[in-house]
Amino acid sequence: MDRVVPLNQLSGYKVAEGEPDIRGWDVVASDGRRLGKVDDLLVDTQANKVRYVDVDVDGDNRHVTVPIGYARLEESRNQVLVDRLGSEQLQALPSYTRGGITRDYEEQVGRACNVNAASATPDFYENDAFRGDKEMRLTLNEEQLSVGKRQVESGEVGIHKTVETQNVHENVQVRREEVEVERRPIADPLAAGAGQIIETEDEIRIPLHAEEVIVEKRVVPTEELVVRKREVVETEGIDTTLRREHAEIDREVSGETHLRGDRPGDDRLDRR
Repeated sequence: MDRVVPLNQLSGYKVAEGEPDIRGWDVVASDGRRLGKVDDLLVDTQANKVRYVDVDVDGDNRHVTVPIGYARLEESRNQVLVDRLGSEQLQALPSYTRGGITRDYEEQVGRACNVNAASATPDFYENDAFRGDKEMRLTLNEEQLSVGKRQVESGEVGIHKTVETQNVHENVQVRREEVEVERRPIADPLAAGAGQIIETEDEIRIPLHAEEVIVEKRVVPTEELVVRKREVVETEGIDTTLRREHAEIDREVSGETHLRGDRPGDDRLDRR
């Protein structure tokens, strides 16, 4: 069962625009006494209609469900009047534990409201006692895909210089001076100054020169880098799932009688 479910547990369902959302309204008895407040609405997911009002009872630490047919709205005061149920019937309503409602629970509510569920039509809410003068509507929604683009930072490129070392070997010719001593015998010693006094400290000094290699380094530009950005266009595929609500109606009819909004031969009412 569990076809009657709290509205706050139904994804995509909401009260239709122009219809009052009575959640949070005071629930008032015929004598003006406040019974509690509306905590939620219970929706028949097969018929897409509100069937019950979930009432948080004052001072009783429990919840009860009032059939929508017994609820009368006072929109100017944000109140829900329950003036068709006596105090004994209100006390006899079974406690509601928040969740889907089963057929057994519906029969308990029917007994408290003096409705014979056993003799009711297959749709329990076809009893006149469960029909309200005020309809409450539900809006069916669907998801549509909307794809946009935004610019985000995807990264950055950093360019910096590094210094690498290279060993270089060059052969350089250098010149240096050397002393070359040539010994020559004197053919005529007398003519060359024989008999002179021997000088013990006679000395000749000749400066010698040599080329020395000097290494110098200088910095010269060899190339430059020109950095610019360019735009690249790519195609990305997007896969997602969209949801759409549709209304299904379970019914039993005979002959050529059809429910409002039905299509003959079709068991589904698809509102798009």
